Amino acid sequence: MSRVKLRPLEQQVAVVVGGSSGIGRATALRLAAAGTKVVVAARNEAGLSTLVREIEDAGGQAIYAVCDVSDRAQVESVAEAAVAKFGRIDTWVAVAAVVVYADFEHTTPEEFRRLMEVNFMGQVHGFQVALPHLRRAGGGALVSVGSGETVISMPLNSAYAASKHAVEGMLDALRRELRAAGTPISVTSIKPAAINTPFFDNGRNKMAVKPKGAPPFYDPGVVADCVLYAATHPARDLYAGGAAKLMKVTQHLTPRVADAVLAKFGIPMEQTKEAATDTDGNLYETSGDARVKGDFGKQALPFSPYTWLATHPTARRLLLACAVGGLGTRWAARARTV
Repeated sequence: MSRVKLRPLEQQVAVVVGGSSGIGRATALRLAAAGTKVVVAARNEAGLSTLVREIEDAGGQAIYAVCDVSDRAQVESVAEAAVAKFGRIDTWVAVAAVVVYADFEHTTPEEFRRLMEVNFMGQVHGFQVALPHLRRAGGGALVSVGSGETVISMPLNSAYAASKHAVEGMLDALRRELRAAGTPISVTSIKPAAINTPFFDNGRNKMAVKPKGAPPFYDPGVVADCVLYAATHPARDLYAGGAAKLMKVTQHLTPRVADAVLAKFGIPMEQTKEAATDTDGNLYETSGDARVKGDFGKQALPFSPYTWLATHPTARRLLLACAVGGLGTRWAARARTV
């Protein structure tokens, strides 16, 4: 994918779908601060309105469009608004997602279908709509914000994990088609670990207690850093948080160990000690929550050394060179003493 050349952020127009809260909101703020013209979309109009105002108050340029990503026509309207205001689209960031916390047998077919409509078809709609615009702009980036559950499924999340696995299969095929055609559009899959956003508060929950992500938690900015990197570098996969990379390695190298560990510890790791309150969640209607961060700030890591190195290749190569050089010096010194 080295032939894909992406514009600097200050020259881009970026669409962030799922931008009213959490990772999407953090990403939109970072993009705008970097000089990108931003179009934000979500179901929560009040949250979008305050986000645009925050961007404009800081000197940035942004508009919003209300959109349920399961509706193809609404997604098309987002693209039309972006082009009407800013003339083109350079980067499309797909963040919108919903979740159901329930065991497999108590997750209804309708709930499975809704998660596929939002989490999977929402990204299908977005990328199909975006592609012609990116081609007309001379190339660009498709950025999918997925989950660590793209590669490893947690108990109580069968519908969510299934939707994220489906997205990954779609991205692989799309990436290869674009490459075969020589189309200068990059496709990046970002796989976050547990991120401290309102996502857990807003999901549908059939447990007796409030849900949470499996620790460690990371700050939403760790994911936003990955998105900004993907918008300017044709990366294939990025892991937001070293824990997400560890999950992938564990699943692929020792799946039976993953089975045993998550069977024993997976459910307790996803449960708080607080009694559940709003259990319907935002599956069909917006929660109205426009926060960037959730309730786990005291546990969240503000920085991921693994992700920082992944998004700073020069520093990574320098560190590797220093490590190799250090080993060579030690071996040489040992050889002289033998």
